Amino acid sequence: MVMLAGCCKFGLVDTSYYAKKHALTHMLDSVYDKYTDQVPDYPGGLVLKVIEGGEAYFTTAGMGNSATAQTRFRAASCTKTFTATAILLLHQQGKLHITDRVTDTIPGTNETYLPDGPGFAIPYKEQITIRDLLRHRAGVFDVANDDVPDTLSVDVPYKGDNYIYHIMDVEPEHTFHFDELINVVAETGLSYFVPDNGYHYSNTGYSILGKIIERVTGLSYMEFLEEHVMQPMGMFNSYMPESGTDQVMDNPFVPGYIMFENETMEIMNSNISPYVAEGNLVTTPNDLSRFYQKLLSGNGVLSHFTVNSLMMNCLPVGNLSASGYGCGLEYTHNLGYGHSGATEGYLTFVAYDPGMDFTVVVYTNVWNMKDGMESLSYQITDLLQEICYRSKAIIMEY
Repeated sequence: MVMLAGCCKFGLVDTSYYAKKHALTHMLDSVYDKYTDQVPDYPGGLVLKVIEGGEAYFTTAGMGNSATAQTRFRAASCTKTFTATAILLLHQQGKLHITDRVTDTIPGTNETYLPDGPGFAIPYKEQITIRDLLRHRAGVFDVANDDVPDTLSVDVPYKGDNYIYHIMDVEPEHTFHFDELINVVAETGLSYFVPDNGYHYSNTGYSILGKIIERVTGLSYMEFLEEHVMQPMGMFNSYMPESGTDQVMDNPFVPGYIMFENETMEIMNSNISPYVAEGNLVTTPNDLSRFYQKLLSGNGVLSHFTVNSLMMNCLPVGNLSASGYGCGLEYTHNLGYGHSGATEGYLTFVAYDPGMDFTVVVYTNVWNMKDGMESLSYQITDLLQEICYRSKAIIMEY
């Protein structure tokens, strides 16, 4: 008998798809086994989704039957790509200009992008452009990630503390609003540098962008994103929670875990309201991978020109780094454009290579904090990024 494999000439199935699928599954299992040899009590697993051209591949390791390509998880700072997409869509429509300063007037109105008043009197306000905020080059103090210095000359009740944790310690279901978070920056007078004189990642910079979206459109951030970005791009299993009481994801979802030295916590509830516009996305591997693939190939709500000339126009994040940041996009050397995300119990990495039309989404539902930030950083760089690189190598090989 003559066996014909991998040939479509005679109507037989091309086996290259199955070879790639098998190789990706074997790789993910191998990475997971090697990692859990070091961390045997790891309570979760790994989820991988790859799109190459018209072919899609999905596999998991250590998840049992609990995770599918349509199971929800929290994608954290991948939200920033969505916020940037909304801003660039409004720019594309002429409803704002990303080179405008936040004190400039919204086109066709008498209103400024940011309101006047002491609650919005952030440092260097007159010099900050919308593009500075998109690129994390506005110097805006990051209320989400940084503690307010205890040396601050202004007497505020949260001095020496993280503002968000300070509030949630007393009121766990508190709903944070853009105005409230921006007011912390105005009230403390904190900033990192004069706008466009450096790079400093700032979640609060994206809170300001969320406020601008609402002022330009007259809709809430969630309404505009879901109606004008997510639904038009087929993301019907994803959503953007805004309320402090909306703490449990819609079923089906994968629970998160945090590992400490002597304890493992299951994360079922999260107040995500402080992170609207910068980290509140709930999504699925299918939705997230298709979003990045369609968006960055110029087949989404943004034109090819807007994506390539504005969104992907990345600047270096440091003098000794090959990485860059554009408009809501990270550039990772030899991997592509995308974003990473970290919120309690979930770590995510997404990348898209336009030359290959290659998209990869990988996430784990565990924070390993056994060695503090060192073990957590290892998960992001040596675990998730390595899976992305190896996935790309497999697709290139076959």
